[in-house]
Amino acid sequence: MSNVSIIFTPEPDQWGLRGDPFLWQLLKERYQAVELPYPPNVLWEEILRIFADLTGELPEPGKHYYVDQFAKTHVGMSTGWISGDFWQATAIPLLMGRLEQANRS
Repeated sequence: MSNVSIIFTPEPDQWGLRGDPFLWQLLKERYQAVELPYPPNVLWEEILRIFADLTGELPEPGKHYYVDQFAKTHVGMSTGWISGDFWQATAIPLLMGRLEQANRS
């Protein structure tokens, strides 16, 4: 049986900020032991909760959030920052669409 982490492959072609891939990886690892099918509304709520646990807020357009655990040395000025725009407009909708497909498979 497949697990939910399959929806995280492939990665998006473009990230919002340098911290976004680290949140993507954290979520992928979180769902490695979770079997399909999985309720889309639960995934949606959990992603928002994890985002808020890390940043103190829900993702909002035009906002950037600093997450210390995602800050890496020698990777650029936006290290540790995640993009509210990316998660709200790209990542979460992409993952939700992939989950719907995976649930039907």
